[in-house]
Formats: sequence, structure tokens, C-alpha cells
Amino acid sequence: MDLDLANRIMYWTDRGDPPRGNTVNRAPMDPTSGVKTEPEIVFTNLMEGIGLALDLTGGRMFITISAALFTAPILMGPTKALLFAEGNLSGIAYAEIP
Repeated sequence: MDLDLANRIMYWTDRGDPPRGNTVNRAPMDPTSGVKTEPEIVFTNLMEGIGLALDLTGGRMFITISAALFTAPILMGPTKALLFAEGNLSGIAYAEIP
């Protein structure tokens, strides 16, 4: 899970069964009172997506999927593989270093 505090949106991966599982999701942190809305599915077919980190300045996210690392635009778009066969990956963190 990661947070976009400026826009008050939370992002997370879900490893459950499809159609809502194996996805990256997002939802507002401050939903409208009395209105129930489903989280938005940003990406599907993750094959056990686990870790998620946002690069808000660069407009992208990083997702760990079993033994691989992917990147994708925050505003949806194609994913791109960065690393494969890296062992058992789980969490991930992103930091900007000056």
C-alpha cells in the first residue's frame, strides 16, 4: 500500500481471486459521506502482485510480482518489466535521493 497525500488517494495490491484480486486498486481517502463506491481497479492480471511504491513526481508506480519488478504510469497505461527472476520479492519502497 502507498498513499498519494496531495490528492488524498490510497493505492494497494490485492492478491485475492479475480475479478477484484491480482490487481492494483485505488480509492479516495475521504469518500463522500453516505455514498458507497467500489475501489477503482488500475491494473489487472498481476499474478500475485505484492509490493507497491509510488513515484508521484515521476507519475509512475513500482509493483513487485513474485520474482519480478514492474513499473507503470499512475494514471494507467502499459506496464513495463524492469527485473525478472530476482528471487522472492515482497515489499518495495521508493525514495528520491538528491
